[in-house]
Amino acid sequence: MKPNEYLRHLFETEPASLLYVAINRVLVRNDPKLMQMMRQASSKMCLATALTPGFRGFDLMRQRGACPMGMRWAAKPDMGQELSHIWIDQFTYWDTWESHEKFHETFEDVVVDSCSRCGSVMLEGPEEPVFRIVHSDLPKLVSLNQWLKKNASGEAKGYAIDSGETVTVLAEHIVRPGKEAEFEAAEVSVLDKLKESGGMIGYQILKRIGLSCLGSGHPTVESLMEDMKDPSGSKLKPAAAVWEGYTIPAQYLVMVEWESLHAAENGMPHVHVKPELLFIHGPKVLNNCIRMPSVRVSESMFREQSNREILNKLKI
Repeated sequence: MKPNEYLRHLFETEPASLLYVAINRVLVRNDPKLMQMMRQASSKMCLATALTPGFRGFDLMRQRGACPMGMRWAAKPDMGQELSHIWIDQFTYWDTWESHEKFHETFEDVVVDSCSRCGSVMLEGPEEPVFRIVHSDLPKLVSLNQWLKKNASGEAKGYAIDSGETVTVLAEHIVRPGKEAEFEAAEVSVLDKLKESGGMIGYQILKRIGLSCLGSGHPTVESLMEDMKDPSGSKLKPAAAVWEGYTIPAQYLVMVEWESLHAAENGMPHVHVKPELLFIHGPKVLNNCIRMPSVRVSESMFREQSNREILNKLKI
């Protein structure tokens, strides 16, 4: 079987996901006015996204710091005042990855305009990998008053109190071929046990299936030239299909949400020091990785949680 045929075979035999996630990533200057700039740049894009059939929620995150794994001792969970540039991750959730691609094909002029407004602070990106959800256990965040009302009526399952200080630990893993199933099962086991740590809200495990070329600002040269000649009628076309970005070895993003940065700092190390976690995480997670995971800490700037409601009802 030729390499491209093998990649297509892997993509087509992947288990169907109930939701897909596209993560548009940019590395931008750590500017105090960043939030205002992001809101101005993305207002039209958010509306265009919401108008696209198949859209199911989003979360806009900014990097707060990094976790010191693999002797990266310069890393700290809170580096907001030290980092010259930070990662901004725009998570969008979809019924299908085709729905996401349809968004770019329909509204690419809006996306290009939004990105150009941020060009003065951008160092890297955009890059937009696409993932399927392997496992999800993230409650919807509500106010204390809302949670008390739901709890009184016996409807609090799938909801958690929003502390107003939540952070998410984002851990990127590159897994040895053939070890994906063992890695996934071990991560679920470890994270279920990690929920006993104070302040942990929930988690999600994502597996990369490809890369959106238009989301990464990479149309074909021919379509770009046509758009320059006549932007009113031409459409940018992707240089490759999403499945062609399928990666071997497999890449995973493990997301762990905490009530606060303090809870994350105290709770995440338990995977290395608590024996019942270490003896699963060590041999079945870390030993199945090709390199040490890259781990950063981010906070949400703006989110819409329809995806959590859907996933909690479906329970994958």
